[in-house]
Amino acid sequence: MECGAFDYVVATKFLNYNNSVYEKLFDWNRLETEDDRKLCRDFENYADVVVEKTVYTCVNSHFLQRICQLNDGVFPEKLFLAGADTDCCVLKIAADLFENNIRPVVLTNYCDSNGGPKSHLAGIACLKRLIGKKQLFSGEIKSKEDLLSI
Repeated sequence: MECGAFDYVVATKFLNYNNSVYEKLFDWNRLETEDDRKLCRDFENYADVVVEKTVYTCVNSHFLQRICQLNDGVFPEKLFLAGADTDCCVLKIAADLFENNIRPVVLTNYCDSNGGPKSHLAGIACLKRLIGKKQLFSGEIKSKEDLLSI
């Protein structure tokens, strides 16, 4: 999506830690080391801001304050989302934005799931129920003009 369509790009970086809820309940201990946590260099260079998180969502008072700062001090009406786990982080962030009166627009062509295609499709089905199907966009983004009608 390196087309200049977005005013700002905020990336999230998940940080797991020793004895986390993910480790305790899932026996999942990935992303606990700095090497595992590194974002792809191209993506990190493309992002204006990188927000670290230790849970599925990045939406908290600090995040909301930061996006207001990026938006010239104005609370945004909508945010576009893309991500690696449609059925986990993307779903949770979209629901949290929705509950904070920000329209989340999930760019489904730019999402996927580590759980595979079925998990991705399950995430999309849940998103339709949680935030409404009008908040899901499956087209390609080539320029700012593509975003105007969404």
